[in-house]
Amino acid sequence: MTTAALPMLLPPAMVPEPATPNVSTFAKPEYAKLTLTYGKVKSGGSWPVHCKWFKVRIPTGRQASALTGEPGLIKYELTVPAGKRQWTVDRDTRDPNQVIFTCSPPPDEPAAFDGTWSVVLELWGIEVNGGVGPVDIVWEESTSTTGATGRFEEREGRGEVRKRDDSFYLHSFRPATVAIARNTKATLLWDGTPHATYTMYYRKPDGTQGSAPASNGSWTSPVALVDDSSFTLEAKMGNEVRYLTTYIKVNTPDIAVTSVAAPTTAGTIAVKNTLALEGKAGLTIPQNGGQITVFGALTAKAGPAATTGELTANGPLTTNSTITAKGNVTVESGKSLTVNGNVTVDPGANGYIWLKTGRLDIKDTANMNVYGTLAVIKVKSTINGAFTVENSISQTSGSISTTGNITATGNITAGGHRVLRAGDTLRFVSHTNRYLEEDVAGSSQEFVPVDTSRTLYRNSDWKTYHVASTLSSEEAAENAQQSVEVKQEKETATVDPES
Repeated sequence: MTTAALPMLLPPAMVPEPATPNVSTFAKPEYAKLTLTYGKVKSGGSWPVHCKWFKVRIPTGRQASALTGEPGLIKYELTVPAGKRQWTVDRDTRDPNQVIFTCSPPPDEPAAFDGTWSVVLELWGIEVNGGVGPVDIVWEESTSTTGATGRFEEREGRGEVRKRDDSFYLHSFRPATVAIARNTKATLLWDGTPHATYTMYYRKPDGTQGSAPASNGSWTSPVALVDDSSFTLEAKMGNEVRYLTTYIKVNTPDIAVTSVAAPTTAGTIAVKNTLALEGKAGLTIPQNGGQITVFGALTAKAGPAATTGELTANGPLTTNSTITAKGNVTVESGKSLTVNGNVTVDPGANGYIWLKTGRLDIKDTANMNVYGTLAVIKVKSTINGAFTVENSISQTSGSISTTGNITATGNITAGGHRVLRAGDTLRFVSHTNRYLEEDVAGSSQEFVPVDTSRTLYRNSDWKTYHVASTLSSEEAAENAQQSVEVKQEKETATVDPES
C-alpha cells in the first residue's frame, strides 16, 4: 500500500468503550470495543463524496503501541441503512504487526455520501494486551469528489486509543539507602499503579506533619533530615486507598526528648563523646535526687558565645577527675568552697593567690606547710594574744620588731651568736688581770676595776665570750669580734690579799 499524503474527506467518528481501556493481566483479561461511523462528517470538498472503500488498521502484538495480541478474537459487524446497498467487511490478519478491516460497497458501484446517511463498523471482543500506553488506529479511504466515474484518490487519517492499567497494586516502598548523613535529603522508591494518585506524608523540622505529591515511583524529601524519620505513602485510585510506611536512619542525628531513663533503676545512660546544650536548652536534675557522671566533656551553651554561658548545679557537682577553669572561678558572698582532698595551685612563676578581704582560717586540727618562701607584711595572733612558734624562726634579712615579749623555750640567735636571756649564768676566764671589770656609764675609761668583787682567782687571764652593751662606744661589731679560748686552770677562790 502506498501511504496517502492527502487528508481524508470522510474521517470516521471513532468511539472506544471504555473510553480508556484497561490492560489485561494474567489474572484478569480486559476487553475493548471500537465503534466507527463513516460517511456522516465531511472535512473537505463538497457533497456528494463517492467512496470505493475505507479501511481500519489496528496495530497488534504485546508492546504498548499495539492494541491486542489476539487479532483473531476480534468480532466485527458493518451496519448499512435500510434501502442502501449492502457492504462487505474483510479481515486480513496476514501481517503479524497489524489487522486490517476493509469495508466496501458492491464492486464498480461506489457509494455516494451526501451527509444524510452513514455506515457503522463495530469491532468488539478486542482483548487488550498488557502494555500501558497510547495506540494509533490508522484509517484509509478511496474517495472522489468528481463523481462515480471521476478520479479516486487514497487518503489517510488516524485516531488514538489510550490504554491504562486499572489493576491497583502498591509494593516495594523503601528508601534509596537505609542510612543517610545528617542534614541531607531522603530519596524514597516504590512500585505502584501508574494511574493512582500518590501523596507522601513526612515530619517537618518543627515536628508537625507535612505532605507533598509524589509520582513515577520516586520522591525526594523537600527538607533535609537531622534525625531518624518515618514516611507514609498514600495511593488513591477511584474509591480505593492504600498506604505503605518506611523508615530511614540518620547518622549522628539531633535528638529531641522529654525524658531519658535507663532500663533499670541501677542502669546508666552513657554519653560517649560530647554532650552539648545549645540555644536556650537546659539540663535539669530533679529535686528528689539523681546525678550526672561525666567521663568525657560536659559542655553547656546558654549564651551567644561560650564565654557568656554558664553551668549551674543546684546540688553537689561531683567529678572523678580534674576540673579545669580557663576563666575565673567565683564563690558568691556567704558561700563556702569545701575541698576534702588536695588543692594544687600552679599559676607559674608570677602567679599568686589573692585574698582581697576576710581571712584565711586553718582549724586547730589542721596544718599549713610552706616548703618555699612565705612572704607576709604582718603576722597577728587573734587568739589569747599569743603567737606560738614550735620549732625555729630563721631570719636572713630585715628585722623582727615587737611591742611585747618574745618567749622562746629554746635559744635565740642573732648574728650567729646566742642572745643572753634573763637568768643566764656567765662564765669568765682570766685574761689581763685577776679582777673583774665592768663598763661604767659616763666613765672616761672604758673599763674600771669592779669595786664589789673581791674574789681572787688564781688564773691570770679574764675574758667574756660575748659582751654586748649600748654604752660600749668602741665595741667592735658582733661579726668582727674574736673569741679567744685560753686554757683555764682549775678555778679556786681565795681570800683577797688586799683585804
